[in-house]
Amino acid sequence: MELTRQAYLKEGQRRMELLDKLMEDKGLDAVLFTSTAQQAYMLAVKYCSGYAIPTRRDFFFKERGKTAYLFVHTAGHEFHAKRESFLPADHVIGGDCANKAVAMIGAMDTAHPRLGLYEPAEIPHSIYLKIADTGAELVDITAYFTAARQPKSEFELECIRSASAVAMDSFRWVVKNIRPGVTEQELVGGAEGYIRAHGGEETLVLVRSTLPHTFIARPKPIPVEEDGMFLYSVEMAGQYGYWTQCIRPIFMKKDTCLEAQRILGIIHEAENAGVEKMIPGNRVCDVAKAIEDVVAKYGLRMGVWSGHGMGADLGDGVDVGVSNTMEIVPNMILTLHPSVQSDSDGLLYGNTWLAKEGGPENLTPDYAECCFIDELRALVR
Repeated sequence: MELTRQAYLKEGQRRMELLDKLMEDKGLDAVLFTSTAQQAYMLAVKYCSGYAIPTRRDFFFKERGKTAYLFVHTAGHEFHAKRESFLPADHVIGGDCANKAVAMIGAMDTAHPRLGLYEPAEIPHSIYLKIADTGAELVDITAYFTAARQPKSEFELECIRSASAVAMDSFRWVVKNIRPGVTEQELVGGAEGYIRAHGGEETLVLVRSTLPHTFIARPKPIPVEEDGMFLYSVEMAGQYGYWTQCIRPIFMKKDTCLEAQRILGIIHEAENAGVEKMIPGNRVCDVAKAIEDVVAKYGLRMGVWSGHGMGADLGDGVDVGVSNTMEIVPNMILTLHPSVQSDSDGLLYGNTWLAKEGGPENLTPDYAECCFIDELRALVR
């Protein structure tokens, strides 16, 4: 489908209906969400309003069955939010947003409304006290709201597919420009420039060219070695702010970083095991356990978790770990990136997957089995 403004407004209406159903199911009178302009912490308000605040904090308030409100901090935020949000312009309000949002609770017909909050532990104490002082019954709906978002709409899927294509193209840019002596910073600078030039709204590009190759980090002025490797992880949000991720290693020679190459083969086996479990009706923990079982079979260690969700914000509020019992549903998006260590090295590799009844679909399939620079350059040409 085309990612038009009209399609986005229709998507916004779908989200309001989703919220109303959630409130009805949980016996809520209203919801009050607040988010910051920080990756992985801006999801709630961004998802519900269609506006990604660039700085500070914003608020979203909706009574069940009524038109929602967006509260932003500055006149500049208000100016842009009125044009970008799918909420009516007269329901976008600037100024003292915390107090104005809380005042909406006091103006409700119900004396002690049941009020849904998202990730209340992340709300600053001073703001939480203001909410509590309204006399509302505060209900943590984080788990319910996270689960309700998982079946992605066709609009959302198209956004993630589009972002995934740009992410893979940025890897092609890296392949074309990498050479011994070029630094991590130069490669990431060019890749991020490519992403921005092709519609990327936000980026988190992390890399690694030194031991151990498990843990990606912000780029440093470290040159790529002639007999070394470069690990490229691109997380990015494309049109309408939807995120994707892929992680690819580039080995500069076939006889270099042999332990990392060995681990890459194990990661492929582990990812495949996780993908086999990424079936509607299974649980996220089933995917994580399958990955960890393969890693343990070879006597290796997991570096971090095995991946996370993707959607309107980085991670989508879903971690791929053995403690996550969330059910896998059709059109759920998971990025699987097994992080694996041995005593001498490690590696990270990953793709973004779409859960489907007939089996998952890899949204970042390019160069999945190719990792040597000469072979990659031949494919890119």
